[in-house]
Amino acid sequence: MTILKFVNAHHQEWKICASELTNEYFYWMNDQIEMTCHFSISEIVDMPLETYITTAADLICPHDQIHAKFYLLVKNETPVAMGGLRQLPNGDAEIVRVYTKPEFRGMGLGKAVLERLISDARESGFGKLKLDTAVFMKQAQSLYASHGFTECAAYDGAEPPAQLFPYWHFMELKLR
Repeated sequence: MTILKFVNAHHQEWKICASELTNEYFYWMNDQIEMTCHFSISEIVDMPLETYITTAADLICPHDQIHAKFYLLVKNETPVAMGGLRQLPNGDAEIVRVYTKPEFRGMGLGKAVLERLISDARESGFGKLKLDTAVFMKQAQSLYASHGFTECAAYDGAEPPAQLFPYWHFMELKLR
């Protein structure tokens, strides 16, 4: 019997797993950026990837349970996907770090994470939900569009530096 559950990625029991999955996400992302854009994350942010991962994780997925959430989706006690929600400077919410381990893709796990984050944003009273995604993330873009997200301009508080904008999509969903 398969048991799926969401856990708080900041909880002491899951913190190491969340860090490992975040590292996996960034190394996968860096490989994709190198193939698509012909430069690396390190070159864009002018610091070693390991340093950026730590810096970005604390900024993008803060431990603040009032204005942010960061989940692992666990299948039979093994983390298989993750995703977060945080408040932007203008008061909107942003979905961050939606990632499914490659061997678990195609099972609807990313959809489950996305739907949980949309639900949390609604429950928290956010009026608008934003996200950013790379041009090579075609399946993610289709998933977001199927949930009503539409293209929008880059927004204040988004993580990608301006050098990535030609390779990035910004999307939003009106919740009210």
